[in-house]
Amino acid sequence: MHLFPVAYSLLSTEALLSHIKAHYGIHESARLHYFLRGMNDTYILETEQGKYIFRVYRADRRNQSEIAFELDLLNALHAKGISVSVPIEKNDGTLINEFLVPEGVKYGVMFSFADGHEKRMQHPEDSRLFGASVAQIHQAADDFTSEHTRGELDLEHLIDSPLRIIKQHMENRQEDYQYLYELVMRLKDQLNIHLKAGLDFGICHGDLHGNTNVAFTEHGTLTHYDFDICGYGWRAYDIAEFRLAREIHSRHDKDEVERLWDAFVCGYREIRSIGENDIQAVPIFVALRQLWLFSLCFSESELIGAADFDDGFIDSKMEYFRNLE
Repeated sequence: MHLFPVAYSLLSTEALLSHIKAHYGIHESARLHYFLRGMNDTYILETEQGKYIFRVYRADRRNQSEIAFELDLLNALHAKGISVSVPIEKNDGTLINEFLVPEGVKYGVMFSFADGHEKRMQHPEDSRLFGASVAQIHQAADDFTSEHTRGELDLEHLIDSPLRIIKQHMENRQEDYQYLYELVMRLKDQLNIHLKAGLDFGICHGDLHGNTNVAFTEHGTLTHYDFDICGYGWRAYDIAEFRLAREIHSRHDKDEVERLWDAFVCGYREIRSIGENDIQAVPIFVALRQLWLFSLCFSESELIGAADFDDGFIDSKMEYFRNLE
């Protein structure tokens, strides 16, 4: 009997713990918990020395070079004094583990645990601190280079690829898709005006919503983690995700959104300059981020099921885009 093709497999927690003990020199008792299934699989490792995070990347999402790029960035930021969750070396001095699974090869990396706690970003001071920490990342990464490759957060990533995916899932809603396509083309034209004027371009975190990927300590320091979507892109796009997250969480209070956004920008500018052209481009990138998330949900439906991405889901997305005009 032949092995049937698999789209997604989950590593055995018991087997993974044995692998970790063997390759990281852990001899004392340790516990490994499967913590989160998201775009990757996240485990929490508890040892006598403390906690660690072990991430297993999906075989269809990241190759070894893309992961090595992310790890190079984290180590470069750490070397410049930026508080980030850093990769932990194995016994042989390397960082990346390989797991042969039915769907191909999965890669795994152990990271330091980010001490502190998450916040909902409801207070301007938290937003200001977060904005300042984002500016520190951008500033520290301005001269970053890596011999490894990572796709750019460019127009293909933000517009072209999402539209192709969305079109496949809206075959029975041609009128809605046509409206969305024409709207996005107008957004693209608007963005091109800002691009011609010049937008700050460089390393981006890629997912700066500020909710579940930064830890605050009682002393006001922040540790960033989850750089899985990092890459070269426009910094206005990078900070647009923070704006979008505030619009989602405070959608019934526009004044609160503006207070938190203004505090974020103020904190950012305490550390690093950002031009008015970049700030004015943020609303366009907010809409394009929503487009990317729209397509991501459809892509993920092939692994987690399509039950939540029905006509009601499409209706809610179309309502958002129609309200932009």
